Amino acid sequence: MMLNIAWIYPDILNLHGDRGNMMAIARIAEAMGLDARITKVNYGDSIDFDNTDLIFMGAGQIRDMSHVVKGISADKDAFLSYVEKGGYVLCIGSTGCALGKKLTQENGELLEGLGILDITAKELNRTKMPYVTKEVYGDDIWWTYNNMEILGNQIQRVDYTLGDVKPLGQVMYGYGNNLGGEEGARFKNVLLTNTVGPLLSANPWFGAALISEIMKAKDEDVSIDLGNLEYLEYAKEAAELKKRFIKDKFKLPGIIHNV
Repeated sequence: MMLNIAWIYPDILNLHGDRGNMMAIARIAEAMGLDARITKVNYGDSIDFDNTDLIFMGAGQIRDMSHVVKGISADKDAFLSYVEKGGYVLCIGSTGCALGKKLTQENGELLEGLGILDITAKELNRTKMPYVTKEVYGDDIWWTYNNMEILGNQIQRVDYTLGDVKPLGQVMYGYGNNLGGEEGARFKNVLLTNTVGPLLSANPWFGAALISEIMKAKDEDVSIDLGNLEYLEYAKEAAELKKRFIKDKFKLPGIIHNV
């Protein structure tokens, strides 16, 4: 069985080790008895929606979001159709600005997004005092998704406000979307998370759950057992160490703690 992944703009959306996400999902798929075919869609290329099971969009710089929107605009109708038909998208970090309705930039200018997600974003002011204007330049994030605990890192330069979409998860520790206790967003099968690290390397169980969803949608059941994944125990040990570290960390004002 084949899992077909379109890796969108790896030459632009590669801010926080997203090559690691692609390496991880290939290993996870292999452990589940699948082959992962990863197709790089570089800037200017079209997306083959008919032969794609998962669109992956890594984290990118805010200044590049206008290029991402412009590049995908030619395929916007096909992208919307793919989403409406139940196609899967995993989007990381500030790249959610491109999928959302609009981004209010630091200088006050508006960037119109693709409107695939009913979210708006506001760029936070750059400062040397992040706990005054709320930017996160590198901190832990710990949240829950379908009874799973997800751990990673967060570098947050925008606030996300959700419209008619559900949060992807609930924050146990960290900033999430805007310090409101919600993490990411989900609309149909479009998943947005602020978690970098990379996400799938640190949380192979999340990747396995996502792959299982995708394959079931294709009427192909696969085992979610990751016993054959060579680094599974390391990931589990690392997650426990992160949780212990977070619990012992000095409680900074303005940061959510539910642990």
